[in-house]
Amino acid sequence: MTMFSHILPLALCLLALPGAAMAAPEHGEARRPDGSAIRWTLDRPDGDGKVGLIVLAQGSGCLPAMQSGAMRQARAAFANLAALTVEKYGVAQDDAPSALDNADCPKAFRDNHTLSQRVADYRQVVESLRGASWWNGVLVLFGGSEGGLAMAMLAAEVDADAAILVSTGGGVPFGQMVRGSIPEEGRPSADAAFEKARRNPESSELWAGHSLRFWADAIDRRAADDMLRADAGFLLIQGGRDVSGAPDAARAVNDLFAGAGRCNLTYWEFPGYDHGMNDRDGNERLADVLAQAGAWLAAQLSADREPDPCMRN
Repeated sequence: MTMFSHILPLALCLLALPGAAMAAPEHGEARRPDGSAIRWTLDRPDGDGKVGLIVLAQGSGCLPAMQSGAMRQARAAFANLAALTVEKYGVAQDDAPSALDNADCPKAFRDNHTLSQRVADYRQVVESLRGASWWNGVLVLFGGSEGGLAMAMLAAEVDADAAILVSTGGGVPFGQMVRGSIPEEGRPSADAAFEKARRNPESSELWAGHSLRFWADAIDRRAADDMLRADAGFLLIQGGRDVSGAPDAARAVNDLFAGAGRCNLTYWEFPGYDHGMNDRDGNERLADVLAQAGAWLAAQLSADREPDPCMRN
């Protein structure tokens, strides 16, 4: 068995993939079983050649995908791939929410948004693109924070080749990770909210910016369990100063893969970085991290890939 775990120095030499000219983004809609619209955007490199597809999944809240600075940086880092973004339930590409606590999000978002719904939407759109003339069949997933949890869940369902998860934690149930990120005095309130959510899993009542429906769907889910079902090559990236997705939760994913005899996980930890990949002085380091992730992906896709070779032993 071979297990890869990397604790990266802050001054690692960066490798960047070459850029590519972009065609005009394509906007589309699909329909959920309830008749509501799934709004998606496809951004492809210019030209007639076949390319791989990367799904970019934003974090929490109702901000449209490409209004996120982190998502724009991710798009630039993987410019040689076609990029797919899918808006959350009730969100349109031109929405402009102003609050950070979901207070002015669309009612449809507050009533229906869950991780499971996100995953179902991504799967529906990805499957609708299968066989497209421009797609060479390679599928990569990328997500940060909540988006990382969604991509961890999606990987096995769409048979992804690789997945890059940033500030996701994932080695303990989501509710436990959230609970650990709040001050001790606030934890009884979280415990009460989680129990209320379990008793009322269809409720639109809000706690901490999300509906009880969202919390009921998420709190007992451990991303590592979904990752272990997949044959994708995973890159899990964690900041050592992240209080939102505790580093211990990410390290636990590493341990779970090792314990299961799996070698399709690469773990990078940046000790001085926070949840948003900012260093101790407040400098943004996400672009540097993404450049390194792009180099990892290029090596991953160029290798002769077999489903989790460790499982052959």
